Amino acid sequence: MTGLHLEPWHDFYVMVGTSAGALVGATFVVATLAGNMEKRVIGIRGFITPATVHLASVLIGSAILMVPALTPLFLALSLGIGGLAGVIYGIVVYLRITQLRIDMVDRFWYGIFPVLIYGTLGAAAWLALSDAEPCLDVMAVALIALLVVGMRNAWDMATFMILGGPGAPNGTPQP
Repeated sequence: MTGLHLEPWHDFYVMVGTSAGALVGATFVVATLAGNMEKRVIGIRGFITPATVHLASVLIGSAILMVPALTPLFLALSLGIGGLAGVIYGIVVYLRITQLRIDMVDRFWYGIFPVLIYGTLGAAAWLALSDAEPCLDVMAVALIALLVVGMRNAWDMATFMILGGPGAPNGTPQP
């Protein structure tokens, strides 16, 4: 890539990063909603922390793209390292939640989909290195997908912490 043309993307990344930052703060509020310690431990270990990580990835990715002198090499390294770390973390989360009796929809949203998204960030790293302009489009799609996953999972956990809990009939995680 001879140069990154980020000016048209400025407002997009400011909006996405701001949204992710606000939602990270909201997940800390969700963590305090649990009335008993059992729900809180299950929720934080298995579900709130991964949602926060996904939202923080969006925030960091948006911040990286606001660096004034961003080079394709730095972008590729950032995306590659972040994508690889996200894939590894997503696999760890998936293995952790498979020990709980949760439905396949939640397994998809908490484990499978994030791994695919972080893999997409890795693909964006390759595109940044190979002088391909679609890198910015691929990264935008991945960050929006992580934002959606983070929002969905934070909402799921809020309802789990407030209404559900282990053994609840509504498909929430059960130890």
